[in-house]
Amino acid sequence: MTGKQLDLLTVVVFVCTLLSSMAGAAETRPNIIFIFADDHAAEAISAYGSHLKDYARTPNIDRLATEGMLFRNCLCNNSICSPSRASVLTGQYSHKNGVRGLNGTVNEDSPWFSVELQKAGYQTAVIGKWHLKSWPRGFDRFWVIKGQGTYFNPTFYTEPNGGIVKETGYSTDVYADYALRWLAQRDTKRPFLLCLQFKAPHHPYDYAERHAGLLAGVEIPEPPNLYEDIATTSPRLKNGRGQVMEDKSRNGYYERHVNDTVPPMPPHDATDRKARVAAAYQHMMHKYIRCITANDEAVGRVLDYLDDNRLTDNTIVVYSADQGYWLGQHGLYDKRLILEESLKMPLLVRYPRGVKAGSVCERIAMNNDFGPTFLDYAGVARPKAMQGRSLRPLLEGKAPADWRTDAFYCYWAKPSHWGVRTDRYTLARFPGTDELEFYDNQRDPWQMVNQAANPAYAEAIADCRQRLERLVREIDFHPTDYPGAAGRRDRK
Repeated sequence: MTGKQLDLLTVVVFVCTLLSSMAGAAETRPNIIFIFADDHAAEAISAYGSHLKDYARTPNIDRLATEGMLFRNCLCNNSICSPSRASVLTGQYSHKNGVRGLNGTVNEDSPWFSVELQKAGYQTAVIGKWHLKSWPRGFDRFWVIKGQGTYFNPTFYTEPNGGIVKETGYSTDVYADYALRWLAQRDTKRPFLLCLQFKAPHHPYDYAERHAGLLAGVEIPEPPNLYEDIATTSPRLKNGRGQVMEDKSRNGYYERHVNDTVPPMPPHDATDRKARVAAAYQHMMHKYIRCITANDEAVGRVLDYLDDNRLTDNTIVVYSADQGYWLGQHGLYDKRLILEESLKMPLLVRYPRGVKAGSVCERIAMNNDFGPTFLDYAGVARPKAMQGRSLRPLLEGKAPADWRTDAFYCYWAKPSHWGVRTDRYTLARFPGTDELEFYDNQRDPWQMVNQAANPAYAEAIADCRQRLERLVREIDFHPTDYPGAAGRRDRK
């Protein structure tokens, strides 16, 4: 063999080795399946062990907890659908990505985790509810629902240059069908990102016909603060919402559904307000639990696909929701407030190669951490504009000394407020006043007593004020960013 032949052979061997190592690296990067529900309260996932655990049964979602990690303190920074979705995609707070309210447009200069994964060679798809004016970025394929969409016979808006596809069936089932079809047709040599985003269980909690008899005749346990007099206990914050269980002058659940026939309101004394609240609660919870049952079945279908195709070990599966949801607590339904059931998002993560089965995390996580986490596991650098942190250390059972012990929150619509949630306390502030609401979540987990005027909490309140001021600086929250501020810096 001549010298030139040896040189050529050396080059060929080097190239083959390089290509082989690159292929091996691609194969070791985890796949990511992000399943995102709308208004699925943690209390309605049986793994969370709430008062509903024996009624809102979610065995497939629970698998993610028994085989991975359950987060007990995952918080959103703005408890409403579109802003939370924008924070997940961009890793930014609402004042940075431009989506402060419903149907917003993400700022052009905001980063997207999907864009970064696509650039890194991931094949990407999103299916289901979208609820943003901005079209999906960084997705090879998308089939998304504009606005709220419908529970039955959904209409998809598709890539690459528009187009409409009308389908028949219950939305959750149809979304899962599309997801499994995409998984079956993907390039098996490349890692993938799949975002499966349910409409359910957003109000009015319509359910599949097969679940019509679920819990029929069964009385669902009530939360202890279902009958709270919020006009007295919290006139500015809790009473500032229109979504109450019963109120003729506002957006009461009872008034909206008293004439329903599928299902009918339970028999009750219509002249008694407490009876009306109780009937409304039972009606809501039966619909809600039937609605989430299809979500759980869809998760089971996805997990079975991974098992059947030997993808389980190298696939990160996440189940979450865009925010929490009032399931009768404080006599409310809906979300929006800094208080616990509205603020907390469910978060369950399974990754057999990196997350210990059956683990629980009590540390504060946030929705703008999701994108940085996905990028971290994919070996992709986090864009500097992302404000969240990777949850990977927590998922690996570590306890970073510098991990956050408080979280900033801001809601711009009615009732406008902002504040801080620490490991123990919640402080809320309001525009145009120094009035506060302050809750000790350790001694008062149902948040029924506002301690703002209690001298015994003066030191704790002062500490929370200082924490809030620090967070405002850290996230670059300007005076014009506050709710009600003049000269707002909104960017289009």
